[in-house]
This record gives sequence, C-alpha cells and structure tokens, in this order.
Amino acid sequence: MKNQYDVIIVGAGPAGIFTAIEMLRCGTKQSVLIIEKGKAIEKRTCPKHKLGKCINCKPCNITTGFSGAGAFSDGKLSLCEEVGGDLPSLIGAEYAKSMIDYTDGIYLEFGADPHVEGLEFNDEKKEIRRNAISAGLKLVDCPIRHLGTEKAQEIYYAIEQHLIKNGVEIVFNTECLDLVISEHEVCTGVIIKDKEGEKTISASTVVVATGRRGADWLEKRCQEHNIAHQPGTVDIGVRVEVRNEIMEKVNNVLYESKLIGHPAPFKNKVRTFCQNPGGFVSQENYDNDLAVVNGHSYKDMKSNNTNLAILVSHNFSEPFNQPIEYARKVGELTNMLGAGHILVQRFGDILDGKRTWQKELSESNVKPTLPDAVAGDITAAMPYRAMMNIINFIIAVDKVVPGFASYETLLYSPELKFYSNRVKMDESLTTSVKGLHCLGDSSGWTRGLMMASVMGVIMGRKIVEKEKA
Repeated sequence: MKNQYDVIIVGAGPAGIFTAIEMLRCGTKQSVLIIEKGKAIEKRTCPKHKLGKCINCKPCNITTGFSGAGAFSDGKLSLCEEVGGDLPSLIGAEYAKSMIDYTDGIYLEFGADPHVEGLEFNDEKKEIRRNAISAGLKLVDCPIRHLGTEKAQEIYYAIEQHLIKNGVEIVFNTECLDLVISEHEVCTGVIIKDKEGEKTISASTVVVATGRRGADWLEKRCQEHNIAHQPGTVDIGVRVEVRNEIMEKVNNVLYESKLIGHPAPFKNKVRTFCQNPGGFVSQENYDNDLAVVNGHSYKDMKSNNTNLAILVSHNFSEPFNQPIEYARKVGELTNMLGAGHILVQRFGDILDGKRTWQKELSESNVKPTLPDAVAGDITAAMPYRAMMNIINFIIAVDKVVPGFASYETLLYSPELKFYSNRVKMDESLTTSVKGLHCLGDSSGWTRGLMMASVMGVIMGRKIVEKEKA
C-alpha cells in the first residue's frame, strides 16, 4: 500500500466495487485503492453454520467484507426504479431505469442467473393487486433477479478477482478511522488503521461507500467535518416467518411481494422487504454487540418457511436529530430481553397480550429457522407506535395472503435498517466538500444491492469523465 493514490474508495460493498468496475470499463489510468474493514470474500465464513450459535465475530463476517452485507443475505436484484431508495429523485427516473438495465448486464457478465422472477402470471398478479387495493395496500410490481446467497458469493468472487487482476488495489482487515479535510473544505485523503498501526493515505478523490453497517460512522464524520447532511428515515420492524404453504401463490407469481401501506391510527409508511421463499432467518452483528435479524435465501437449499421483513418508517424533525441512535436503542433493549439473542414471538400471543414460551414454539406448525432465537415478548421493547403499525399492517396483508395473520405466525426482532443519514449532494454525486463523494446505503440515497450498484456505476463514470476532461 502506497501513501498516495488518485482515488480511494472506503468500503468494498456494491457501491464501492461498482465504482471501480465502471472506471475500468471506461478505460481509467488512475490508481485506485479500496479499503475494506472485513475480509476477502473467499475468507468470509460464518462459524454459526458449524457451531449452531453466533460467537459474535469482530467484525461480523455476515455484514463486513468484500461485497458487503447484501450479498450474504438474500442476493436479490430489484429491476425497477420504484424500489431501492430515493436515487431516482436525484438523477431522474428514466436515467435510473436505464442504469439499472446497464448494471444488471454487468451482473449477467459475471455469472448471474439469466432467469428473472415476476414476469409471468399476469392474471394472478391482477388478482393479488385487486386484493391489495381492497386491503388499503399498494403492490409494487418489481421483477427480481435472484442471485441466491451462495451463488452471489461466487459472482462477487469473480468481481473481486477481476478488480485485482486489472490493477485495483484492495486492502482487507483495514479500518478507515477518519477523513482528512482541509480548512478550505477539501477532502485530501483518509486515516486508516491496519495491523501495522495508523497512517494517512492521500488522494484527490475519496469515495465513501460504507453500507448500512457504516451509516453511523458516516453520520459522525458528517457532524465532525460539517459535511452537509440531514436526518432521513429510519426503519424499525420485525422479520415475519410463515409456512411456505401460506405464501405459495405470492411466491410463485411474484417471488417477492412488495407491499406498502399506511395503517391507522398513525399512518406511518409500512412496507414489506426482503422476502425469502424457502429461506432462513439469520442473525447479523453490528458494533457494540448489537444483534439484528435478517433473512437468507439460497438457490439450492430450501426450508419449509418463507420469511420477510415488515419495516415501519420513522421521520424525525427538530429538536431530535439522531435517528440511527434511536433505532440502535430499540435494538439494544430488545437484545437485553433476549440475553443477547434475537427475540421471537407468535403473532397470536402478541394479540393475547402474553409472551411466547419455548415449549409453545416446539409444538407449533411454524418451526423457527433461526434455532437460537429466544422465545419471549418483543412488545416489551418495541415502541408502541411501531408495534401498532406492524400489527395493523399484518392484519391488512392477511386479506392479500390468507393465513398471514395466523396465531402461529412468527415475529423476530429487532429488524433495523441503518441508512437514515442523508448526505446532501447534486446529480453529479458531489457533496459540500470538494473531492468527497458518498454512495450507497450509508449515504441515505439507496436501499439494496441494485440501486447501490447503480450509484457506483454513475460515480465511476463521473470520475473518468473528470479524468479525461
């Protein structure tokens, strides 16, 4: 590792690596360094698969490392501009759609499955949409390219090797401590820490793409260095698990049902996210030992259950401006009740005002696919507003998917999405600090693999355009 590069990319998630990919495709001659806190993708393994329990690796191999957290969850690419965050509002919907198609082509080149879910069964879609409308919900019809958790790792390994082979330097197990910003509001590099200690690396262009896990870190940098930003939306919710038989029609027709509602009495936006037919509920660990729930969906290995997230969007205004910390506190309280584990509760027990016991889970039709989740009472930690939104949304979804609100439906908590900080920038992805660009979920503009990848492609083009100007 040198002391000077043309471009430094902080974070080897989709936004960061697609910045480098597009720079290569555009014929860049600039030196590029990618700094990643975690491991190379071929070294990312979760001990839980062998040990049967989380041992709290630091950093977590599920959320950090080459390709970021998304590729180790469900590995789905949403192929419409209505899904994946607010980037279209910044660059325009038509341009966003064209960039999705272009970026999807890159995934195909590296081995993604050519099959796209959700393009058939038009009559069945109409029926689902009709039921959604009658339930006061909006169905977003978005085609899905399912990479699969295990296949995504193969695709990203091919991308990793492509970058290295073509001269992009990637350093793993290296933490970015801070940004170097001059008194003239120019970003001139980063301060890093590896096994040899701390050092400063200089660059004329710095791209921060630290993902959801790094959203809190970026928010703190914005505050310390006066980088223009504003509090955005924070999502707090649960992961729901039901038998495949309940979700069979939606799984076959849409693969992922993206439903949005504003249930009474609070009218917050509530949505489904990350649906995994035949999938597995999983645990991720963030800094300070925060355990959150997620879902995996494999191409070949299937369970008897389908899981999906139900997320409640919270928008805060003055005087409160720490939405990420708010969500973290909800998660910490839930972890406390579960003695450091994910909590799980049956929906019927929530309505009855009682906790769920382990014996009751063992006798239920729905067997948890997260074996070390602890039966308990998630309502003791979930804010009242969020819990009521979740309950009423589940009841509405039951009109679209009969049986979804059954007594034995499982709710896991906490499901949290840390991307609430919104970095202010223009359509060229330029921040208020010269030489600094912020991408992906940590920037607050994207949510998910595809839109983060698209943002990276756009950034790569902008850097090379400036290089050749």
